[in-house]
Amino acid sequence: MPGFELKLSISADDLPKARAALVAMAGRPRPTRATLATTYYDTEDDALRRRELVLRVRKEGRQFVQTLAARDLAGIDRLERGAWQDRIKGAVPDLDAPETGARLREATTAEALAPLFTVSIERTAFVLKPRHGSEIAVAIDNGEIRADDGDTAPVHEIALTLQAGESVVLWDVALRLLEIVPCRIETQSKGERGFFLARGARMRPLVVPGRALTLDAKMTLDEALQAAGRRLIAALLCNEAAALDSVPEGVHQMRVAVRRLRAVLSASRDMLPEEHYRWANDELKWLGRELAPARNWDVFAEALLEPVSGALAGDRDLKRLAATARRQRKTAYEHAREAVLSQRYTATLLRLARWFEARGWRDQSVSEQSARLMAPLGKIAPTLLGRLHRKALKRARRFATLPPPDRHRLRIAVKQLRYAIEFFASLYDRGDVTRYARRLKPLQEDLGHANDVRSAHALVAGLGKGEDGALERAGGVVLGWYDRGLVEAEPKTRKHVRRFRAGAPFW
Repeated sequence: MPGFELKLSISADDLPKARAALVAMAGRPRPTRATLATTYYDTEDDALRRRELVLRVRKEGRQFVQTLAARDLAGIDRLERGAWQDRIKGAVPDLDAPETGARLREATTAEALAPLFTVSIERTAFVLKPRHGSEIAVAIDNGEIRADDGDTAPVHEIALTLQAGESVVLWDVALRLLEIVPCRIETQSKGERGFFLARGARMRPLVVPGRALTLDAKMTLDEALQAAGRRLIAALLCNEAAALDSVPEGVHQMRVAVRRLRAVLSASRDMLPEEHYRWANDELKWLGRELAPARNWDVFAEALLEPVSGALAGDRDLKRLAATARRQRKTAYEHAREAVLSQRYTATLLRLARWFEARGWRDQSVSEQSARLMAPLGKIAPTLLGRLHRKALKRARRFATLPPPDRHRLRIAVKQLRYAIEFFASLYDRGDVTRYARRLKPLQEDLGHANDVRSAHALVAGLGKGEDGALERAGGVVLGWYDRGLVEAEPKTRKHVRRFRAGAPFW
């Protein structure tokens, strides 16, 4: 996978130690050193950014290089970016340049472009050969981003770019660095960070919804697992900046990626080494648990409390509860932020990425179960879907008498089935998949809403009793509102259960 790049952000104090470690790994490298100044341009109304384009002009010695980069959403598995370059005569953008000019003219005019910020760095570069046949270009950048208004942000990062060999060596090098200095995967380019610095409140990190994989019936499960791991780890990383900026949908998309990863692992559990499965599942469960309070308070504040407050406008106790919920929500987001910035999170993603890249599940003795990893998806998918379907059917038995914990287990089983269907959907007729999903979705929504109400009970109980009982009373009003709604919706939910149990699988 030549061209694959992994960036690591490291503190200024730790950068010399990281540099020394990489130099030691390289043996006797011949480093090159350069001072680079890159100015980024856009229009007043961000015409380029709205098209997912980034324009920069870099001074290299006595020459200027103009680059137009575009996020390649089709290549999200590797966080790739498409880019076009031209050498130009001066420091200002040239819309007549052969490679970049035509694309720029489609979006803007030369007169509308203006400099937004400049990235100035000292770069040390050399080549690392961690294995025979492997070659990694190392670029160590130290400098700053400076906006036109004078605001600055530091740049201390290491870029590892695979030039030859398998990409697993990148993760190996990154994990070795993590043992030496604290670091984290840098998900934003210098350009993206510069735009946030220059535009301030006008900019919010992008939220990237998950996308289904396109699989082929002839692919093996071994190949499909690797593709799913790449895609879902990329989804985590793509939404990390939004989650750190307290964007609710960013946290939600990270949790969805975690749940989908766990569902893929659960569906394949019988074919994976048990110790590998437990490790991966435990780490993903930890991350999901750390992100859950932020999502739970989002749901409570927006989906549950807000409608009741709107219907009972003027209720002072509900207003106090809303203010308390906002504070709790803020605390939950700070907790999620600490988790995402932790070294455990970085280590988890690096190790998971390496495991999927190296297909680490192959590290097991040959058995009838492990051999199924090499079976074509067209043969193995019906078996895996059937097992999850039977599990959900079993959980749904005697639904009317099921206590809340058992209904919660049914919800998880239905969700795992749905994620597995999404994973294998491209192997089947689209109409058949859609019809089945329509039958499954109402039940999942009913069970999900019931779980939201159940979580709300725990959140309200955790607030404690106020001195005057205001929070307790307001919480009781909200919970009573939705508890009554669940009772009224019970016949409809039972109907959805019966419809699910009576439906014939499409596989």
